[in-house]
Amino acid sequence: VLGLCVMLGMGGQVTFSTAGLMGIGAYATAILTTRFALPTLPALLIAVVLGSIFSFVVGLALFRLKGSYFSFASIGFTTLLYTIFSNWMDVTGGPDGISRIPKLDLYLFQCENYYDYFRVYFIVAILCFLVVLRMRHTSFGRALASVRDNEIAARSFGINAYMTKVYSFTIAGVFACLAGAMYALHANYISPEPFKYDQSAIYLIMVMLGGVDSTLGAFIGSMLLTILPEKMRFLESYYKLVYGVGVIILMVFMPMGIMGFVSFVKNKIRIFCKRKKAAKAGTEVA
Repeated sequence: VLGLCVMLGMGGQVTFSTAGLMGIGAYATAILTTRFALPTLPALLIAVVLGSIFSFVVGLALFRLKGSYFSFASIGFTTLLYTIFSNWMDVTGGPDGISRIPKLDLYLFQCENYYDYFRVYFIVAILCFLVVLRMRHTSFGRALASVRDNEIAARSFGINAYMTKVYSFTIAGVFACLAGAMYALHANYISPEPFKYDQSAIYLIMVMLGGVDSTLGAFIGSMLLTILPEKMRFLESYYKLVYGVGVIILMVFMPMGIMGFVSFVKNKIRIFCKRKKAAKAGTEVA
């Protein structure tokens, strides 16, 4: 979702490729650890590097398209990857997937249970959060924002809009491949199901719900759309209906997401305080 924060929030590009790229990271890690007996940490790093190269090459092709055409192409790309994961039996195991993936071993520390994974993955998530937060204040982040706001104006200032978007897609791909590799090492088994187009749509809703242009919003949206469905299971067959209506209502009344709404309220309070202070100063002068 932080990768989508870069793509959508900073770059204004809607992509449904997240789940497919996660699959690349997951299957690369699974194959390297089970068939080549590579230790988990080097396998994870190699999977991320391979995923970044793959994302860069795919980005060069997909960004020949613009706007909604790029979004539709990303759907086709994810569907193509899912088809490969499901049918390439010799490599991916097809519908049976790949099992017996070893647990994450960091040499100095090995994840043995859920709480070990939570501690390690939480630290990784915070590090990724800090990277995206810093990226917003770099020349690349500003170039990406300018391409989002007005691509023609960005070009007039000498920004290579095409390569800027390709780099943003690559960065999002790195985050997605990292997440896929971490998922494989946590679940110890992977199949094609988590890497369908439907899952990409859920990740997109997460970033939109938390706040499209907010790094913290990625965390909030992810937590909400992970926790709420579990808390609503008492509704049984109706929970998806309530869940869907709730998301629609939130997006109608808070189109910029939760953090966008918080920023809106803060600005209103700031303006009110300034007006009150100005009125008070005017009264004292009078």
